[in-house]
Amino acid sequence: MFRSPLHFLSKYFFPLFFLFSETVLAQDPAALLRRAEHVKDAWPEVVLSLRVTTTKPEALPFTGMFAVEAKGRDKSRIRFLNPSDAGKSVVQVGDDVWLVLPNTRNPIRVPKSHRLEGGFSAADMARTRFAEDYDAVVERTDVLDGRSCAVLRLTARAGKNPSYPVVRVWVDEKEGLYRKAVFLVSSGKTARETTFDEYRPFHGVLSLAKMTIVDALRQGTTVVEYLDYEKKSLPDSLFEVRTAPPG
Repeated sequence: MFRSPLHFLSKYFFPLFFLFSETVLAQDPAALLRRAEHVKDAWPEVVLSLRVTTTKPEALPFTGMFAVEAKGRDKSRIRFLNPSDAGKSVVQVGDDVWLVLPNTRNPIRVPKSHRLEGGFSAADMARTRFAEDYDAVVERTDVLDGRSCAVLRLTARAGKNPSYPVVRVWVDEKEGLYRKAVFLVSSGKTARETTFDEYRPFHGVLSLAKMTIVDALRQGTTVVEYLDYEKKSLPDSLFEVRTAPPG
């Protein structure tokens, strides 16, 4: 007896599809996030070498070299390495961010969203832990660059103050890696979209090697290339910001 393609789909494909969908939605979103965080957790104290290239409409691309010293999830110092910026750095401790300029007595307090000379901000380099700062639900599955991903919607937990109240993330179901994140402001409008373009081993440890940040509010694209990771014990004094006494 002749069986139409529709008969085959209704009998075999659709049940399997819905079974797969239910399986994905039943996954523990917190477990998916914890698994994806293992790349960051491998470097609790680290010195990063970065090349950051920013392009904006009707402007020439800008490339800056930076060294980032990071300790835990709430301490970092970003050093500007371009000769024209010698001595300049940005220090972040928790939610406090300071711009330190050479030959000045006092650092300048700035918001996390403050743009560095390279287009990215302190918030871009903050070692946000999605698993700690957000509650998550699995929304759906998606195929991204040929990879099956679980799409999670994250909302900031009570008592937490992340840079963005809502984030949607794509987690590679096979490899357990972040592949994409869309950051939303309180109104629900997209502020930026980040793709995690490449991972590779550094000193035997799988790590992020390249990410692209598309700014939806300021119209610009920033490509961050991670050139090296160096495990290093960093003293807390490195992240202290001293102001000169008045007088």
